[in-house]
Amino acid sequence: MSPNGGGTPTSILAEQIDRDFGSFEQFKEAFKSAGSTQFGSGYAWLVLDNDTLKVIKTANAANPMTHGAVPLLTADVWEHAYYLDYQNRRPDYLQTFLDRLVNWEFVAQQFAATKVAAVSQ
Repeated sequence: MSPNGGGTPTSILAEQIDRDFGSFEQFKEAFKSAGSTQFGSGYAWLVLDNDTLKVIKTANAANPMTHGAVPLLTADVWEHAYYLDYQNRRPDYLQTFLDRLVNWEFVAQQFAATKVAAVSQ
């Protein structure tokens, strides 16, 4: 997250999002849906899994690394993360997270580093 976050990704990350989700807007809808439909506590994730970007959700303290996926972005959907500001409006919290808080530069750096590491193996 960043106080100057939000916006849209650029470079190879933007290209991969378009390839794997169809568009940035479709990615955002998938991410919001994953986080909004997580029953109880957990996380929504953007992960790289075998050269494919995917949106997944995990319950409680589970994370995608246990299944071989590389986490690039996560949103905490435990109630403590949003309840004071959003009460039961988790989708609104996730919309704000995506529109105003995500540090896409950092996500792109993580994505590029993961791609470089995969090529050098």
